[in-house]
Amino acid sequence: MTTTELTGRSLRVESCSRTYTTPGGVSIKALDEVSVGFPAGSVTALCGPSGSGKSTLLHLLGGMDRPDAGSIWADDDELTAMSTSQLVGYRRTVGFVFQSFALLPALTARDNVMLPVLPYRSGKQDLSRAAALLADVGLEGREDAVPSQLSGGQRQRVAIARALMGDPRLLVADEPTGNLDSATGTEIVDLLFELRATRGLTIVIGTHDEALAGRCDTTVRLHDGRVA
Repeated sequence: MTTTELTGRSLRVESCSRTYTTPGGVSIKALDEVSVGFPAGSVTALCGPSGSGKSTLLHLLGGMDRPDAGSIWADDDELTAMSTSQLVGYRRTVGFVFQSFALLPALTARDNVMLPVLPYRSGKQDLSRAAALLADVGLEGREDAVPSQLSGGQRQRVAIARALMGDPRLLVADEPTGNLDSATGTEIVDLLFELRATRGLTIVIGTHDEALAGRCDTTVRLHDGRVA
């Protein structure tokens, strides 16, 4: 990997609220007038107990959901004013990493990495790029392995390579070390920080891991949907 100038997005959340209704008709306020900023090229930890609003805020930042009130800005683009098709375009500039890895079990590591571009294009250039990304995350030679042939840490590395396939400027990670032992989790965190340095990514991580949070530039603590 070679070092590049910072190209990550700056993000700004202004007075955002989000309420969900359960199948039983109960309203749950996941976020309550949250305001917070994420500088370009920064790594921020979102911490808090289960149900504090971490995942909801990550989904809003990634364009996977919309707030009921308030506004969200990515650089000079207001996500909350975008049409559905514009928001789809924005999501292509975001990489997503999940606790459960979310790999398709019947596909090879290479094919899993290519998933984000399959609806739009597929060719030799994408095959080569997927292989290069797997090498970047330490999986050179494992391109043809299916997830069942990989360890938990290796599966998360595939998931990170997949998140990079679209050249994102923002990486959103929800409990990326939650299913890993401490040593493997440390390796994944090291990898995320290396990617920030080499690709200039803005990274926002939802985590219960205080050691991980301690390595981030900033920690935002949420409690009952509010910034604590």
